[in-house]
This record gives sequence, structure tokens and C-alpha cells, in this order.
Amino acid sequence: MTSPYSVAHNSRHSMKKVAEVLLGAFLRRYPLPTRVSLFGFLGQYAWLKDILEELRPELFPPRPDALEPATAEAVSPAPDGRVLGILERSHIRGRMGYYKAEIYLGQRGNGHMFSAIETTSKRPVIIKEFILSESEFTKAEALHRQSNFQRLGGIQLADGRLQDFRVIQPLEAIADTESQSLCFLVTPDRDRSPTLRQLLQTARVLSVEQVQEVLSQILQTLDFLHNQKFNFPSGALQSGLVHGNLSLDSVLWTEQSAQLFVYLTDLLVWEQCFEPSVQLGRSTQPTAEMVQQDLRAVGDIGFFLLQGLALKPLEAYQPNSSVIKPPLYSILDSLQTGKFASAETARRELLQLGDRAPNVLVPVAETTTAAPASSNWSPLLLLSLLGLLVGALVLLPRLRSTASRSDPVMRVSSTCCLSEVSAVPAGEFTYTAVQRGTWWTILQQQNLLKRGQSLTTALELAQPKLRLRYVPPTSDPTNPTSTTFNPDIFAPVLTQVRSGAVDFAVLPAIAQLPGDMLAQTIAYDGLTTVVSFSYANRKQGLPTALKGQLSLTQVQQLFNGELNDWQKIGGLALPVQRYASNNPEAIAIFEQQVLNSRVSASLVKQLPSLELLRQVIRDFEDKNIGSIGVMPLSEMWGQCSVYPLALNVSGQAAVQPLVLSNRQEITPATDLCDRKGAFAPDPDRFHMGSYLPNYPISYPIVVIYPRNNRRSAIGKKFVELMRTTEGQKLLRAAGLVPLSPELPRKELSDQSAAPSTQR
Repeated sequence: MTSPYSVAHNSRHSMKKVAEVLLGAFLRRYPLPTRVSLFGFLGQYAWLKDILEELRPELFPPRPDALEPATAEAVSPAPDGRVLGILERSHIRGRMGYYKAEIYLGQRGNGHMFSAIETTSKRPVIIKEFILSESEFTKAEALHRQSNFQRLGGIQLADGRLQDFRVIQPLEAIADTESQSLCFLVTPDRDRSPTLRQLLQTARVLSVEQVQEVLSQILQTLDFLHNQKFNFPSGALQSGLVHGNLSLDSVLWTEQSAQLFVYLTDLLVWEQCFEPSVQLGRSTQPTAEMVQQDLRAVGDIGFFLLQGLALKPLEAYQPNSSVIKPPLYSILDSLQTGKFASAETARRELLQLGDRAPNVLVPVAETTTAAPASSNWSPLLLLSLLGLLVGALVLLPRLRSTASRSDPVMRVSSTCCLSEVSAVPAGEFTYTAVQRGTWWTILQQQNLLKRGQSLTTALELAQPKLRLRYVPPTSDPTNPTSTTFNPDIFAPVLTQVRSGAVDFAVLPAIAQLPGDMLAQTIAYDGLTTVVSFSYANRKQGLPTALKGQLSLTQVQQLFNGELNDWQKIGGLALPVQRYASNNPEAIAIFEQQVLNSRVSASLVKQLPSLELLRQVIRDFEDKNIGSIGVMPLSEMWGQCSVYPLALNVSGQAAVQPLVLSNRQEITPATDLCDRKGAFAPDPDRFHMGSYLPNYPISYPIVVIYPRNNRRSAIGKKFVELMRTTEGQKLLRAAGLVPLSPELPRKELSDQSAAPSTQR
């Protein structure tokens, strides 16, 4: 007879096996860097440790030529209550937002890492908490270091350029003035990526080719740090910056659009504020000795990546070793013995060892194939089962942030030019968009990047065998003489795509698509509310009185007739006149996302965008009327006679979509005409993967094509063309917001005025 004990034991064993199968299936879905991070994160939960150890050989098979790594505990011991007190706080207040810590991730460097969110935008961030212990610092010293931390806790290029030089750049540094002993560094969610030490603890060693690429990227970043001029939060300028804290623990292994990169983090300039043995104010400006310190650290990292953690650098080198190739060893030895004068010299020597694709790494020991598209296991269902079986619901914030980082929609293709896109179908293809809508307007633009060049002519020149022909919708619901608009203006467009009358369509993404269609983002746009920006009466103008912003509720009240005098919301004693662009897509989006009702023809006058801008100015200067207009951002941002108001939702911080070249938002004090060409929409304020709050009335511009392999693939190929660097430049010159802030901006001053002057 089976005993109750054996029944219970068998039941627990079965549950454990089910959990092991599900957890293994879940982790195998991710590429190695993400898997390493998840594996380490889950390891802090005692009930999962045994299961994870059983899965380790399967998830991270050893390389046949790998040396045994040193055994090391991957999970830091639980910290004391003082460290974890951050989790009990309702929020941490910074200059740029409010933050809530959610999960303890472990210790790194001089601080403790927590996953967190920015409470208004719900963007995932990382908070690194530093403690100025009373046993190590007097109260006066602690206050002094807090002040120094705030002044130096962040860097940006002094010339205002936006360039990803593979360094985790803090969003802001916060000193807790109440405790007088706590500081918080807020960084993008990428800062939670696995370190090289974690990678080695889990995946053993790297191949020689992979080590060369990792070292090449580190040296390239160091060369940039050592030779550029930087601006600190205090406003201080510094020529060059050493890392000063380089090790396996301050280099992160990250994934971006199926490519792998290494990022440097935990720079000495702010980490040293919490070192009792370091005198405050020690310079981080490069000297020959400090540059050599960085280069020696690169040599150490290279040896560890080749040999694993079991051996110290140089300890196990043998001239005939098959693990370390002599040419690479010679470079590592030169790094450690000061034979290279600069990171640039060392990298140039390293690149001579072999031809590799720049900035591309291959995942280590990656043997898992991608899950088939027809799989019935959705990530949410799998997470739900894991939560029921092993209590892993805490994974949800982690998985959401991982998904946002690897979303391909957020990335510009690495392909430079339209002509470089291969396998473009030859022949004539048709596509459609709403008549007088955003894409129709884009097609009318001339002088994009070159005089006389439109988007159509640029495509024809780059792909001479391809002919794309715009076809208007078969029924246009937006009769210009009509006072009302069909709420479903997109139906005729989708009908043409579904029937095969056209091959694809370009629309704003504001509604759920039918299941037989696919959509991919190529750019962004938004609606903006504008008021007059008269320079003759600038200080008495509406932008200054309104402090440059409105809430969406106030916009709604203005356009539905509830507010007829600006003075009631803090503005001037001026009557209100309302205008809207006659772009039917803009009207539909405004009705759906702001008014929740139809636009009143008796209250709101609809005009072409250029005429709307002129009328707003005339009303203020000639009639003393405070007019407001709503229009697509793509149709106004190159002008300087109206002011686009920042918008907020439900009391959250207002978001201004236009920024200067240094990423600072424009304000009513900004001379837009004097700075014409130096401001543009900020892509980070438009897509959901960003750490910044989104502009409230923003939306993607998408290419829609049928989910049918028997139909032409031109829709998908058109997306590929528009996501090239050249394609993104053309779209930006036409007024749209590009997918990524990484798009070079050096030609911005020549193009930013184009959208408004061409219409």
C-alpha cells in the first residue's frame, strides 16, 4: 500500500519536474546575454536555486576548449535593512522625475542596484544606491560628497552632439538631503545587463575572435573618452575623461537588434565619491599615467576572457598554447606593460590581427534555435504558469524591460543607403494612403536632402528597377466641403490592401489592425497645439503667460467650447479662436485621443496647415485674439512664428517634443528664429522603448501589408528601405520623427526649416 508520505513526495517531485521543464523552456527562448542576466536574477530566490543548477549544463554548455572557471557565488548575500529601505519608500524625487525602486538586483562597485520605474511615464530605469556610512565619513564629509556627486554624476558631450559611445550615461544624480547619507544614481535600464564577470561565471571563456571584438570595442570607447570634451551637470567642462575603474565588473554585455555590444559603466568620476580612502576632488582628466591604468585594465580583461576566472593574468601562458594565440598575447602583454601610448594605437594594432565586421559579436555557446512562429506558447502564458508553480511573478517587470530593449521597431537599420538594400522586387507596385493625410503630404515635399529631390525620385534613383505608384483610396470620406468627417477614414485604405487593389498602405497607427494584416513602424509623428509667438510682444505673449504648456484636459476644454478666455487658465485676458488642420488623419486622431467626440464645425475652423499658421499670427497681431491651432507636428516644426506648447496628462510633467541640439527642451525664452535649424523633435520622446516620458499625442507611422506569403513582399521591402540611414534622413527632412536618436545630426541645420517652407 502506498504511504501518504510517498504520495506527497512523488507529487512534489512531479511539480519540480514540471517547473524545471517550464523554466528551461522559458530561458531557452532568450539569447545568451539576456539568459545570463535572467539566470543570475532568478538565482537569488532560494526555491529556484536547485532547479537552476540542474538546468545550468543544458543552458550553458561548456566549450570543448574552455578552461574550468573558478567557482564563485553568482548571487550576492542579502544586504541589511538599511540598503533595502529604498524599497519601502513611496518615491525618490529627482530633478527630472519621480522614481520607485521595485526589486533588489545585487551589489556592483560601491553601490547596490535596484530595478525601478519612473513613476509618471512608467519607464524602467536602474537606481544605484550609495551609502555614506557614519563609520567612514563625518557628517560634514558626507554632505560634501553628496554635493560633489550631484555636480559630477553624469556626462554629455560639450558640443551637444548625441552619440552612443557605449558608456552608460546617468540620467541624473540625486542626493538624499533628509538622510544626509544616501545618494542615488539613475541610469537607463540597459545598466542591468550582465557584466563580463557574470558572463564568465556562467558561460566559461570566449573564443579568440570574440575577445578581439570585445577588446576593440572597449579600446574604441576609451579612445573617445580620453579625447573628447565633456560637460558635467554642474556646467563644468573637461577635456578628456579616464574611466579609472575598468574591470570585468564595469563592462556590460548587451544585445541590440540581434547584435551584441559591450558598454562601460561605473566610471571613477562618480564612484570615487564613495571611496573613503580617496581624497575628494581627485582629477579624472587624462594623464599619461591614468591612460596607462585604463590600458592595463584592458589587458587584464583580455586574459580573463581567454582563460576564464580560474587563473590570474599571465599565470598560465604557454608559447604553444592552443587557447591563446601568440599575436593576441603580444598585444595583451603590450597593454599591460605600457608599450601603447594610447587606446587608438592599441586598437589599430588589434585590428591588424584579422578582418571582422565592426561592432558585431557572436553569442557565446549559443546552441538554441529560435522558437517556431506557430508555437502555441505565448510569453505571458508561460510566465503565468511559472508564477503559479514557482512564485516567479516578480519576473514580469524584468521581461517587459527586456522586450522593450530588443524591440526591432526602435532601431534604424545598419544599412547606409537606399541603393544598398538587396533583393528589392523589380517592376511597378502600387500603394495608398489617406488623401490629404500625412503620407500624402510627405509625397508632395521637394528638396529633400538635395534640390529638386522628392521621396519618390530618391527611391527611383537608388532602385531604378523599382517603380512605386501612389493610388488614392477608391472612396475618399474626407470631402473638403463637408463639415463632418467619417470616424473610420482608414477603412477604404485597408479595404484596398486586403483586396489586392494595392500592395501596401502607409498610415498612422491609432487602431488595432485586422488579423490578416501586418504593420511595421518607419517613423513617428504627433499632434501639436500652437499659439502665436510674436517677437514684438514676446513677454506679453501667450507662451510666456502659460509657461509654455497646457494639459490635455485644458486642450479638450478649449476645443469643445468650455473655455473661451485664456485668463481662466493662467493666460492673458484674450478671447479664444480655434483652428485645426484639414488633414483628415489629424482630425481623426484629435477626436479619438483628446476630444473623445467629433470636432464642432461651428467652433473650430479647418484650414490647410500653412494657412493655419498664418491665421494664428494675424489674429494675435492684428485683432488681439489668442488663437490656438492643432496640427501634425510634421507640418510645423521648421517654422518659428508660432510656439508648440508642451503637453501633459493628469498632472504629470509636461513634455515638449522639440529639443535643441544639446537635448534641452525649447522654452518660451528660446529665440526660435535665431535658433532656426538648431532644434528638432526628439525621437526618445516618441517611442515606448525610451527612458524619457512620451509626448502625449504621438503615434507611429506604419507600413501596412497583407499577412499572406502569396502576395508580393514589396511592403516588407519598403519598410527595409525606409529604415536605412538614408531613408530615415529623407523622412526627417520631410518632417517626420526618425526611429532613433542615434541618426547623425550634422546635417540638421540645413534641413530643419524645409518642411514649412516647402508647403
